[in-house]
Amino acid sequence: MEPIRISFMLRSVYDTLPSPSNLCRWGLTEDPSCKLYGGTATFAHILSGCKTALQQGRYRWRHDKVLQALAEIFKTERRKKRPDLRHEQPAIQFVKAGEKPQTTASSQGGLLSGASTWGMRVGLNKRLVFPDMVHTNLRPDIVLWSVKGKILIELTVPWEEGCGEAHERKMSKYQELLEQCRAKTWSACLLPVEVGARGFPAQSAWRLLQRLGVKGRTKRTAVRRLGEAAERASCWLWSRRDEQTWELANSE
Repeated sequence: MEPIRISFMLRSVYDTLPSPSNLCRWGLTEDPSCKLYGGTATFAHILSGCKTALQQGRYRWRHDKVLQALAEIFKTERRKKRPDLRHEQPAIQFVKAGEKPQTTASSQGGLLSGASTWGMRVGLNKRLVFPDMVHTNLRPDIVLWSVKGKILIELTVPWEEGCGEAHERKMSKYQELLEQCRAKTWSACLLPVEVGARGFPAQSAWRLLQRLGVKGRTKRTAVRRLGEAAERASCWLWSRRDEQTWELANSE
């Protein structure tokens, strides 16, 4: 990693970056307010809580950087050849009395198993159009579909402490769309995923890849890519935090 990124990550964890709030607390300035919106400009406010930054699309830009990394991972995974588990005979497992059967990794093919091809749409640069005749205003970030069913993936890049709340909110938001899919006899599931604004993926990122059948080193590499995408984008947002016009700051 570049020294500036290492410094940013370490100082962000311990909240020692020179935010207006910290500078005021250290006695170096007298004004702790945000230059874009007002209010106390803590590090968390700058990276995920500023309403002006939200309206200007700064957080959306970071979200799309992580979404692009996620889409590239799925682009590779959905094209891999996997065994068709619909025709696979289950192995007979003998278990001693009073013991539970062990679930091996080989018996868990993941959601991508069972269909030879998967279509994919990603909500980058334009609004995602949901496949087939389901009339909805909801637009998940990624939709994977095949004869087996549909997989809806919704990404959030919140402040790390808000990952749990974001997960529950997205689960509730898309329940109606899931019911519409199931009413048409489609098998559908929703997989919300959160990657923290400082570059720390939530447990939902690991669960998402596990459920899709991504394992081992490939899974670890994928999670690291998601974290790096969020961390790089947040580092860029931090370096441009005082720019009043986002179009000027967005000339990366």
